[in-house]
Amino acid sequence: MLFIGAGLMLVACEKNEIPEVAKPVGEGAYVKFFFHAQDAPRSNFYLDNNKVTGVAPTTAGQVLGNAYASVYPSNAYALLPAGSFSMSVIDTVTTGKGTADVLATSSVNLANNKFYSAYLVGVKPSYETFIIEDVLPPSDVTKIWWRFVNTMVNIPFAVDAYAVRAAIPATGDKPAEPMEIVELGKNINFKGHSPYVELKRGVYTFKVYPSGTTYDPATTAPFIQNSVTLTSLNRVYSTQIRGTYVEKPAASNIDYWRER
Repeated sequence: MLFIGAGLMLVACEKNEIPEVAKPVGEGAYVKFFFHAQDAPRSNFYLDNNKVTGVAPTTAGQVLGNAYASVYPSNAYALLPAGSFSMSVIDTVTTGKGTADVLATSSVNLANNKFYSAYLVGVKPSYETFIIEDVLPPSDVTKIWWRFVNTMVNIPFAVDAYAVRAAIPATGDKPAEPMEIVELGKNINFKGHSPYVELKRGVYTFKVYPSGTTYDPATTAPFIQNSVTLTSLNRVYSTQIRGTYVEKPAASNIDYWRER
């Protein structure tokens, strides 16, 4: 399988044609790319000299990179060759500079028919990349799976993450269901993640607390949280905290993405 990409040539009319898939369809590795460095310029991931992420160019034909909080591809994976590579993130907007600035580089090994999430994290000038294997649960049309990933740079504590399912009142012949608290993981450090945990359908608040502190997920205000309504089965998701640590993070510092 060949890469589709323009290397470092930054051709203005380029079109990114890396195949997007949600389940194995052939030989290769499956990778999703996250841009979680809050102060980073627009950029793209490269494996060796081959660009593997992209966005549509401007109407003037200027090639753009992915902004903070972007993910490529959305709700799927890019199908790439398996093997060992130098993975770089490069600021491909060269206006007025004439050069492409490498923000971060690391070595990666991508195995055939494995799924991965790759991240750009950090703060200027110390950006870095890392990759985790997504050990996806077996496909099951009766289940929903969820995990938590910590990519918030400079966070001074590990975190505990919970999915809190809201109580459901009785309706007709269906009895009421109490609030349910599901632990996603504890003591999750920067660049760490939990395993996938099964969740029911329902309305959830995903809450994150500093590890080692006293709290009750049912009532204690968390460090950060967001809410999601889960209705579709046979889905796999990740809640992630991202960007740069502050004592009172913004709503944009937490989000979730679908793996399958």
